[in-house]
Amino acid sequence: MRPFLCVYGHTNLDYILSLGRFPELNTSVNVESKSMYFGGTAANVATISASLGTPTALCSYVGEDFPFEFRELMESKGLDLRDLVMVEGHETPTVWVVSDREHNQVAYVYQGPMGAMEKEPLLLNAARESEWVHVMTGSPPYYLKLMKECRRLGKKIAFDPAQEIHNIWKKEWFLQAMGMADAFLCNENELRTALKYLGKSRPEELLEHVGLLVNTIGPKGSLIYTNEGRIEVPAVVPKKIVDTTGAGDAFRAGFFTGLYRGAKLRESAIMGATVSSFVIEERGSLTNIPSWSQVEERASPYM
Repeated sequence: MRPFLCVYGHTNLDYILSLGRFPELNTSVNVESKSMYFGGTAANVATISASLGTPTALCSYVGEDFPFEFRELMESKGLDLRDLVMVEGHETPTVWVVSDREHNQVAYVYQGPMGAMEKEPLLLNAARESEWVHVMTGSPPYYLKLMKECRRLGKKIAFDPAQEIHNIWKKEWFLQAMGMADAFLCNENELRTALKYLGKSRPEELLEHVGLLVNTIGPKGSLIYTNEGRIEVPAVVPKKIVDTTGAGDAFRAGFFTGLYRGAKLRESAIMGATVSSFVIEERGSLTNIPSWSQVEERASPYM
């Protein structure tokens, strides 16, 4: 089946470590708990989307140590992995997230082959067949070339650099990307950086560059901006909150699944919020993926 959505970005191994307190420099401290989860911005969005029934492809670079179990999980959800490339001489991108009892957090990121992806040829096998191309974390020079080619191919482009907007993207690169995008997705902090790069003061002004702005605002829900106005979307209440890691990725998966199923923007965003509400009920971004029937049931009061 031809993919509706083609997602570019990271496929990671996520190590979560919990401490009582952070140590002083040149000292040590005991780790109270540790866990490893499968994750990464693109892998999260793509795996959850595919699990919800949206034909989805993942475009990403991993290392020679990429776990078979991770691939098996994604394949079991029906994810198109023809553009998941194993790069010789590299280890898979890895993130170590360390938290203390006060919920302070530090992350250590090993980029692996994603840190040198601009040296690789463009992955376009799935993108040529897809309707939407979703550009997430990774090399700006690579993505600018990719977006230019996808524009030539007539694809809809969603630009979503996530936390890398602050330190990987530069103003001139960001301006170029926004000029080729159909949609921009961001959280509150990322929106502030986007406004700074473009010399704007209000979210509505970003519509001079893209036709659709989707701004997630955590427990307050999300805001959607189009040339027809602003749409306020409520958050969907989970049964419990265990781990908010991957909540934004889950929102995106539900949002694109709504679009795939023909829903309007507000309803698609509610679907996104609903998927996110399930994911945060357990630790790990891919641990508690709901079925589409579960999403519909939980979302119905918010429609």
